[in-house]
Amino acid sequence: MGIEHNMMALELSSVLLQQLRTGNASGWADPRLSAQSTLWQGMADWPRPDVAFEDKSTKSTLALEFKPPNQVKREYITGLGQMITYLSDFEFAGLVVPKRSGDGFEIAKYISDVLSRDLDGLPVALFSYDKSVSDFTVLRRLKPRTVPLASPPAGSRPRTFWAYWRDLSNYDLFEILRISDISDGQPFEAVFAKFWKQFAATGKARTWEGTGRKKKKLSSPSQTAERLNAFLAVRHAGLLSSDGRLTSAGLELLQVGKVYGPDSVAFIDLLAHSILVDGRHLDLIFWVEERTRSIDPTEKNSANEYLSALDKQLVDRGVIPPRKAGAKKPHFIRDEPKLWNKLGLLKHDGATQYFHAGHGFVFDWRRIIAVIEGR
Repeated sequence: MGIEHNMMALELSSVLLQQLRTGNASGWADPRLSAQSTLWQGMADWPRPDVAFEDKSTKSTLALEFKPPNQVKREYITGLGQMITYLSDFEFAGLVVPKRSGDGFEIAKYISDVLSRDLDGLPVALFSYDKSVSDFTVLRRLKPRTVPLASPPAGSRPRTFWAYWRDLSNYDLFEILRISDISDGQPFEAVFAKFWKQFAATGKARTWEGTGRKKKKLSSPSQTAERLNAFLAVRHAGLLSSDGRLTSAGLELLQVGKVYGPDSVAFIDLLAHSILVDGRHLDLIFWVEERTRSIDPTEKNSANEYLSALDKQLVDRGVIPPRKAGAKKPHFIRDEPKLWNKLGLLKHDGATQYFHAGHGFVFDWRRIIAVIEGR
């Protein structure tokens, strides 16, 4: 749908989330979604909602499908189907549509009538908007769920709604994609073992800058952590399917790497698109920029002060969970800016510094929009 779709979905989700967290959502929410609600800290494989909330105190979840204005009727009816499919993974679901479709048809009322007449028992909500998404009307409030929702397997849910990415460079990513493509459906453990033996343990692995780096031998305990980090990165960016095979996006990125190289503009741009869109980093960037405006300038003198203040802002808004006591890492948002810098999404203050004293992170929106809209 493009960047405008994401911005509008963020605007709406911000309003709905704050209604939940301040106890002002009685007009549409179920009591199981309380003031403890936050953004859903997980990444659905498929189907993937535009926005999702979770209440850890009740284990309740809500998935929302957002549809922008001026679309054909079919697009909004598709949204109805998408909303219903979310009920296989979430306790509740909701659909947000404009009052009228692009041809002037009152699509919100039509969908409301369909729900009341044929699907009244479903635990779904319907919202409509006219000129502003934040000025919405509740056409149908949530109803209690009658069919129990199966719990996800233990440990299967990531701790962020955006793509996890740690130490994987563009060069190493290319080699993992290449090995996966020729491994005839072998599990990721086998693919990564080949990468480790052929590249990481021989000094052929490379940093983003192309510098060689050598890891310990395969038996090293760190290899397990490295493998998990690599798997989550490739998986969350939409490059690997649930059965361990390359997705169409993964195959396309691999082909671009073969033709132009993993250090090429074409490869980096395509990778950036996958991370921003499929990996949901665009949504995180929206939140970071919005919350940065609320941080006092005195808390932006250093990167450490800024990141601490940013964490607090995001926790207060329900975007990230509170940090656990004794957490080893100083900040929740820590590795993401490093990745954004490698992808050219941040403007620099000087030759290499991407933290701007007194401001925080300054995103290169010209490049972000070009990456997203250029597909």
